[in-house]
Amino acid sequence: MINIFSVMIHTLLPRYCYGCEDVLVEAEEVICLDCLLELNKTHNLHETENELTKKVSFSFNVENAVSFIYFDSDSIARKLIHRFKYEEDIIIGKYLTRLFCQELKQKDWIKDIDYIIPLPLHWLKKVKRGYNQSEIISNIIGKEFDIRVKTNYLKRIKYTQSQTKKSREKRWDNVKGIFRVINQGKLKNKHILLVDDIVTTGSSIYSCINELSKIEGIKISVLTLASTN
Repeated sequence: MINIFSVMIHTLLPRYCYGCEDVLVEAEEVICLDCLLELNKTHNLHETENELTKKVSFSFNVENAVSFIYFDSDSIARKLIHRFKYEEDIIIGKYLTRLFCQELKQKDWIKDIDYIIPLPLHWLKKVKRGYNQSEIISNIIGKEFDIRVKTNYLKRIKYTQSQTKKSREKRWDNVKGIFRVINQGKLKNKHILLVDDIVTTGSSIYSCINELSKIEGIKISVLTLASTN
């Protein structure tokens, strides 16, 4: 009877894939199996030196740098991340983060993290968007691994326009001096996980790291849902 009832519910109230918009079957969640298999995973979770590490480690060497999927042009991943970031489809970000957490469980270093710090938005941009996607990712990870999320330790002090259409050089100029560390003493000798939704040039994350690295004894790891190839 339960199976018949379930089939009736899915027939009357079909759910649609956030990737291709096909109807989801009972066992599928958020995206269909075809779209799930189409996600191009980075696999840099299993690499000590990877392309993300090179993007964010300049004057300060991060402990770990990992990203879940590649943000390729005309890909399912690009469509999903865009909907999460700009179209209020928060369910997508939560779903992808939960998938990533299953892989993170294979790594012991995640247990060494003291605090998770989401990349902050300027307060005005957060008001306009209604949420900070990095906080959503951070909260899922924090709950999964029982790690405290700190949203008041790093502040964005300058409002900047979207980086999307800027050249690589202008992106770096756009983020100089835009972050300030709050409560520095509480981060002394701590291992923090800096979280963002997507990294392209790495300029925003590097700007954060540049400020955090001034704290005595700090260790920094970086995690993003997506990254450019």
